[in-house]
Amino acid sequence: MADIVKSVSEIFSNKVFRIPDYQRGFSWEEKQLKDLIEDLELLPEDRNHFTGTMVLRTSSNGSQKVKDIKGNSYSKFDIIDGQQRMTTFVILLKAIYNEMQDMPIFKDLAEGLREKYLHNLDLNRQPFTKLTLNQDCQAFFSDNILELHPSIVGPTIRSHQLLIQADRYYADYLDKKKEEYGETFPKWLRELYFKIVDHLTLIVYPVEDELDAGIIFETMNDRGKPLTELELVKNYLLYLTSKLELENTHDLNQRINNTWKHIYESLMAAGLGGRQYEDQLLRAHWLMAYDYDTRRWQNNRSIKERFSLKRYKDKHQELLQYLIEYLDSLKNAATAYCDIRAPERLDAFNEIQEAEIRRNIILWSKKLARLGSRAGFLPLLMAVRLKSDDEGETYLQIAELCEKFDFRVYQWLRYRSNAGESRLYRLANQYHDLSISERLQEELSRALLEYCPDSRFIERFDREDENWYRWGGISYFLYEYEHNLAEGRPIQMSWQTLNVRPKADSIEHILPQTPDHPYWQERFTLELSERWTQDIGNLCLTFDNSRMGNKSFPEKRGAAGEIGCYAGSPLFIERKLSSYDNWNVESIVDRRDKIKKWAVKRWHVDAPPPLPIQKESSIEQMIALAELNDLGEELEAIHNAATKLKLNARVRKSIQYRPPFDWTLSVMNVQVYQGGFWIYFRLHNFAKYRSVSREQVDELFQYKNNSGSWITADDVPELVESLEGLYELVKDELA
Repeated sequence: MADIVKSVSEIFSNKVFRIPDYQRGFSWEEKQLKDLIEDLELLPEDRNHFTGTMVLRTSSNGSQKVKDIKGNSYSKFDIIDGQQRMTTFVILLKAIYNEMQDMPIFKDLAEGLREKYLHNLDLNRQPFTKLTLNQDCQAFFSDNILELHPSIVGPTIRSHQLLIQADRYYADYLDKKKEEYGETFPKWLRELYFKIVDHLTLIVYPVEDELDAGIIFETMNDRGKPLTELELVKNYLLYLTSKLELENTHDLNQRINNTWKHIYESLMAAGLGGRQYEDQLLRAHWLMAYDYDTRRWQNNRSIKERFSLKRYKDKHQELLQYLIEYLDSLKNAATAYCDIRAPERLDAFNEIQEAEIRRNIILWSKKLARLGSRAGFLPLLMAVRLKSDDEGETYLQIAELCEKFDFRVYQWLRYRSNAGESRLYRLANQYHDLSISERLQEELSRALLEYCPDSRFIERFDREDENWYRWGGISYFLYEYEHNLAEGRPIQMSWQTLNVRPKADSIEHILPQTPDHPYWQERFTLELSERWTQDIGNLCLTFDNSRMGNKSFPEKRGAAGEIGCYAGSPLFIERKLSSYDNWNVESIVDRRDKIKKWAVKRWHVDAPPPLPIQKESSIEQMIALAELNDLGEELEAIHNAATKLKLNARVRKSIQYRPPFDWTLSVMNVQVYQGGFWIYFRLHNFAKYRSVSREQVDELFQYKNNSGSWITADDVPELVESLEGLYELVKDELA
């Protein structure tokens, strides 16, 4: 054991280190930084402290040696595990180096620290760092932390922010100690330095095989900071680049790095630099482009299974093409995702050239963001952004429908946030594959009106016991009414201002909640006050609710030019109130009727054409329909293979195949479209043939999704081969 336990000094001796690009950027936060300091402060003199493990592999990046200006040689190693801790050691040592530079007594010690742990010059007098971070972080680390080439470029991804935070944390720590120790600070600083390099120890494991390195990387974490799903996907894809057996060279490795750089920078610029946003992006993209069934989403495992080497055995050229498609799609999806979540950015939707369309897209996207940018709409909007080719017109229509869906279903009727999600995901996946805009708008409108028909939308206004003030959507509702009254003029209250203020400060009860002024007591009995105080007709946006208090309506109304009254308010919604001479039940009813009329128009949705009545059809008619799309032979081949399995076909809008042993079950549902088939598989029902196991079925149909797979003409021979393979397993049972 002793030969693998190394001090920091021994680890850095005659070595330089590189963090492979498949690893995440720096991710330690204040808790981990503080833990290291506490370990050092509690460490007695001349005692060692075990602080973790390192896994090193001889670097595959260029030559195996680096020579410094004095001719000293350094072996190159990749850090497979332990990079967070090693990066933190270097940042802390850099802070100590900065302090030592200001003390003449430490001139030689500081130079030794720099050469051994930070950076040095090579034979060409060019600087090289003793620790090289991954591609996303190295330039920032070298320029802003080690200060080799001081730069004014600030952080662009979260890892950059965390590097800066760590640098400042340790600089502040040393400043406090300098003040605490005074004249004895140099002695304390030297002791701290030697504690770090001589008495902090790690277990160092060397590995040789690249596959072992990848496996170890995925199974070992740094001090409780698990890898994000996005990082695990990147690691796996980079691992695949080393396993592809191809005749020609490729740039997949660079594509992966560029894609992840774009993702991290886009998320950072949009203020979405947290793990939850990375996970949401990865999931939304998968549901959109590959499989809309959330029950089968298994984070990075779904991507690994989809692009597994086993699945593409002897098909590495095909795998390469699919990987490139995945990367291109994910990269574009990241841009779309950030624009959905942060549409107020200056460069949001900047590929849309028509200024009016772009302005309206941003407008409706802001409304959606105010409602919360629900997960259910993300794949749908991403699909339209990536696949529509009409300069944003379809996107604008779908964004407006999504806002109305969100408001009517989730805000107005208070459905759970996941209501209808599976339907939305299916629409997103179908549009991604088929790009039929008219059908998408019809289906989205139909789903919206099924959940919230006009009758239910209008009915809510007639509820006498409704407490509108307590409704979670009241601020958004009144803010939209303010925009309506503005009639295109700029409004003075920003959504950010309204959203961060307590409801009690920003929403005014015109008839006060405590109506003790004689004006109100003359017009409202206790019963009338209870009925109308919380009514939508009695609520209004305001900048300062406290200024109104329980004043009479004439006092609240005031006169034009006066400050602190309705007539002199910068808000249109308050100025509109000044048109009323009095405030009583009739006034409230009049205002609520106007608001109701506006709201019904504002969130109106045109009903789509009714669905055609489905009639029984025949296989021959379905094949004839497929012929119109040049798919007749392919559908006939699928049907013939199904017939050998004695599957019963029920033909309506699609062909539903049922097994001979139970007519209530479905094993396959085939829908014909232009360009291919959408086929729903129920593989668990295939496995109910007595002669076949579920494992055998999964092996035969491993490239299919239970919920739905898009099958082109080129895919049909593989499907037929799977069906015939199943027949070979069960033919004795069918005899």
